[in-house]
Order: sequence, then C-alpha cells, then structure tokens
Amino acid sequence: MLRTALVAGLLLVGTLTGLAPAHAADAGPSRIRSDGTRLYDTTTNATFTPRGANYIRLADDGHGVFHSTFEPGRYSPSDAQRMLNQLSHDGYNTVRVFVDAGTWNFDHGLDTDPSPDAPWLNKAYVDNLAAFIDAAAADHIYVLPTFEYAPMNRHYADIAGGTRNPNVGGTNSWYLDRGMIAAKKAYLTNIAAALEGELGVNRTDILSYEIDNEVFWQTDQAPFATMSGTVVGVDGITYDMSAPADRQQAADASLVWYVNQAVQGVHAADPDALVSIGMFTNNAVGRTGFDGLMADPNTRPLSPGNPVAIAHWSAIDFIDMHTYPWGAGYTPAGDLASSDLGRPGVESMAKPYLVGELGARKDVYGNDITSAAFDLRDRQIQTCHVDRGAQGWLLWTYDTDQVNPDLAGQGDYYSLTDSGGAINGQLAPIVRPDPCR
Repeated sequence: MLRTALVAGLLLVGTLTGLAPAHAADAGPSRIRSDGTRLYDTTTNATFTPRGANYIRLADDGHGVFHSTFEPGRYSPSDAQRMLNQLSHDGYNTVRVFVDAGTWNFDHGLDTDPSPDAPWLNKAYVDNLAAFIDAAAADHIYVLPTFEYAPMNRHYADIAGGTRNPNVGGTNSWYLDRGMIAAKKAYLTNIAAALEGELGVNRTDILSYEIDNEVFWQTDQAPFATMSGTVVGVDGITYDMSAPADRQQAADASLVWYVNQAVQGVHAADPDALVSIGMFTNNAVGRTGFDGLMADPNTRPLSPGNPVAIAHWSAIDFIDMHTYPWGAGYTPAGDLASSDLGRPGVESMAKPYLVGELGARKDVYGNDITSAAFDLRDRQIQTCHVDRGAQGWLLWTYDTDQVNPDLAGQGDYYSLTDSGGAINGQLAPIVRPDPCR
C-alpha cells in the first residue's frame, strides 16, 4: 500500500502539461562539452547530466515502419510543444529524437525531394527538425538527434559508388565498406550544415550528433557468417575469419575507423559539436560478451559494437547505452558488464556514457506500472555505480505507445505519461534532483 500511495502522491508532476516553460526567461542553453570524463556546461563549468525522454512518432509506408516525427505533412508542432513544455516544467533538460534518412523507396525522409537549399536533403524535413530544435531551445531543452544510415538518393549513391566490397553483406557494409562510410560522412556534413543554415552558426542547443541509434554487426552476413576466409577491414588490414580474435578485431577496428570518419563529417560543418554513438548490450541479444561474433543458435544473429573499444580508440565524445530488463535475474550491472562496462579485468570506459534508452516492458512487470516505476528509479540509481557511472538517462519513451501502440510493438512499453505520469513521479528531476539517490 505504501508504494502505491507514493506513486499516486506524485502524479501531479505528470499532469501539468501546458504550463509555461520553466526557463522561459533564459536566452537559451549553454554549450555543452566533454572533458573525457564528464559532460559540462561551458558557462558554469558545472557537470551536465542529461535527463529526459525519447520523443518519437511512427508510421507505416506499406514497406515497413519508419520514424515519422519530422515528416512533412505529419509533423505536429503543437504535440511537440506540449511535450517540451512538460519536460521543462518537470526539470528535464534533454529530448532524444530520430531523423529519418529515408529508404530505397524514396517515399519519406530526407532523401525525398532533395533541395539545393539544403544540400541534397529534403528542405521541408530539415525545416521541421530545425523548428523543433528552436522550440526546445526556448524551453531550455537540449536535443539529441539520432542519424541512422544515410539517404540513398542519387547524390549519396554516387558518393558510395557502384561497387561494394564483395566480402561484406547486409548492414555490415555501413562499417566495412569505404564507399558507404563516405556517403555517411557526407550526409553528416550536409545535415549539420543545413541545420546551421536554418538555426544560425554556433548554435548550442544540439547536445550531440548521434551517428547511430544502435550500431551492430549482422553475424549471419559476410564476412562473419562463416568461420573461413579473410576480409580486408577499412583500416587496410587483412583479418582471418577463422580466428575469433581476428574476427573481433576486424569488427572493433573497423568501427573505430568508421566513427572517426563520421566525427570528421560532423566537424566539417560544426567544429564544436559533440558526437555520440548508440548501442545495445550483448545481454540484449543473448550474448555474454565479445567472443569474435561467433555463431550461436541461442543468440540472435546480431552482435553489438564494442563501447569500450570505441571510447578508447576513437574521437567519439560519449557513448549512449540502451538497457531493458527482459525477466528474472536481470541487473543493470550484469547487463552493462556483458558489453565490458564494469567487467572485471577490462579497462574502464575512456569517455562518459549515458543510458539513452531506459526502458520498461509491461509484461516484465506483470502489467503493474507501480512496480515498473520503482524499478526504473532503482535501475537509474544502480547505473550510477557501474564502471565510472552513467551520466544521463532518457526514458523510452515520452508517449509513443499512446499515439500508435500497434507499430513496432511500442504498446509493449511503459511511457512517461502513462497513468497520469506514474513513472514521471519517480524520475522527474523536480522530484529527485539527485538521480543517484
């Protein structure tokens, strides 16, 4: 009874949508930088702790589900403003969003109707994204946009070139094919330039350019689908696919090379921007650690990127880890340790990391939102002590399941606005200013 009463007593935090922004008098957010151990506010030198939620909208184009948040004709400034006002009122400072590069069908996203005013990108789409960032800045909310893959209209296809690495298949090409990496690099330069063109140079309200949502390898695609042969990594080194150590090194070294190219792409347009990368854990796909991307019938045919290797050897500014409990025995420490964060005998992260997707499946909690709310709070606290400690948390999601629950299974997850804000009552900074207590 006490737990239920405590959640109910905080529901008012989640029911004040529409109030004026908490920071309406501010000129806008300060520049955030990283010193390699923390994110910090360049005006005050205070540590910056991203706290907030993912804000997404989904649609189905007949070929599959896509992120439609900023799609021309679908973007809702009023919905976005209500969300931003609520986050600001409750003390949050960050919102994570997805930017749709488009697909080979050319029926949505940035690769439709490319405009000379926004280099080979759909200007109407860029306008919507820029308007959202402006609205967030007015509410003193930083935006963390995620840029998966790259548009594949003629401009970027020409950069990628017509000849693919014959020893690489599936989405592995994005990290093992120099032409595909060149297209991604050009895309990041162009989108950063387009946003600066819309918003003005030296804008500080983009927390970071996140170059991937969840970087992963397909272990059922070349070169990792078999235990034979060789592959030349983008670093120019030949790797033996029969040797687990070589397989892992091929993956890790190629991701480092890819990340450095992507960082250069962003910095070509915005030299001061932070750059981040997202990834899930080994535990999320049934793996216990980095084993050379070995085939295993008990795991999904995926292997995540190695966050510790990327943090140590690339120019990335911070890592965005995603954690979801899947059943009994789950612990945040065990989940993160499966990807070498806090694993005994493994070096600590060389850069800050956030939990950019802090999620809760309803069935894991027996459809009891009270249990989920308290567990999310406890998981947030527990990750403060894993490796050097998570330095930010963004809930998955703000309200997606209420909008279109049948798409991509989003109705399976609790959101910040469910039950009048029950989860918000445990995570909101105005309730718990110190996320680690």
